[in-house]
Amino acid sequence: MPKIVDHDARQLAITRAVARLIERDGIHAVSVRSVAAEADMQPSTLRHYFPSSDQMLAATIAMVRDDQAARLAALDATGSAQGDIRQAWLQALPLDATRRTEAHVWLAVTATARTTALRAVVHDINAGLGHLCEATARVFAPHSDIGQEALCLRAFTDGLAVNAVSDPDTFTAERVAGALDRYLAHLRG
Repeated sequence: MPKIVDHDARQLAITRAVARLIERDGIHAVSVRSVAAEADMQPSTLRHYFPSSDQMLAATIAMVRDDQAARLAALDATGSAQGDIRQAWLQALPLDATRRTEAHVWLAVTATARTTALRAVVHDINAGLGHLCEATARVFAPHSDIGQEALCLRAFTDGLAVNAVSDPDTFTAERVAGALDRYLAHLRG
């Protein structure tokens, strides 16, 4: 009897292995051989799903985007626009192990994207972050220069993400969430 393989589950296992490698060893460690070892499969099996490292990276950053979108969709409305936006930011920032891994992947792929497919997914993620920044500025500081406030917020939250990934002992989840709350309070005036 032929072996039944869940191809979606296997692709997900591969992209999760890529994410772990990026977080643990850096993006330079991602290769067909290293990912196959991390995913506990033969390189030939992995190549069946992703013939190149760039295809694995594109699928991995897309997985990050999709996981974040699923978390956002599962949130219950707070009853206030400010509360809903704060919840969205708490899902976007690296406040736990899962979101730290996502931030590692996003930062690594953003810094090294060299193919159209990789750049397209990074662009999609950045467009979503830009939309969240603009929505935040409109809700928290409606009389301000929305574009300028959104730009400043993006720089601030990107800085939080970079620091939470590079110095998690200092930029703990509590400190990152507290810094976000202070920034939102500042926007509110």
